[in-house]
Amino acid sequence: MHIADTTWWLWLENSALSSLIRQWLWLYPIISTTHILGLAIVFGSVALFDLRLLGFSRHLLVTDMARYLLPWSFLSFAVVVLSGFLMFAVNATQIAANPAFRLKLLLLCAAGVNAAFFHRVAFKSVKFWNRGVRTPRVVRAIAVISLVLWTGVIICGRLIAYV
Repeated sequence: MHIADTTWWLWLENSALSSLIRQWLWLYPIISTTHILGLAIVFGSVALFDLRLLGFSRHLLVTDMARYLLPWSFLSFAVVVLSGFLMFAVNATQIAANPAFRLKLLLLCAAGVNAAFFHRVAFKSVKFWNRGVRTPRVVRAIAVISLVLWTGVIICGRLIAYV
């Protein structure tokens, strides 16, 4: 299915779920607020971890930061995906054609690839830079890329309403 194929989007817009969200006065604002709060937790946990990788708070173990922050980012990301899907469902045909939405999805995918690369490749050598030393250049680059991508996701999310 191509993203421009409106058959699926029309079906989603006209589904009972979308109708329910449109009919309840407070449901869409509650979903939107949940989305924003979830994104704040995702970005907050990712940003704290990335800042540690960039050299802030070197006295903290990177492995401890990962153990404490990553579960929050995964759980809140699930909340963000669900709430984002519910908001999308209400106006799927228009949102699917929105360039800001499409860029947001692209940036999300890039952030996922960046995170996967970090965890599957760079993190394997963490014992050498876990505490007190400068992280390798590639790890710092991954952290900067992560912060830029997530900032772009947030900006594109806001632009969806205006583009």
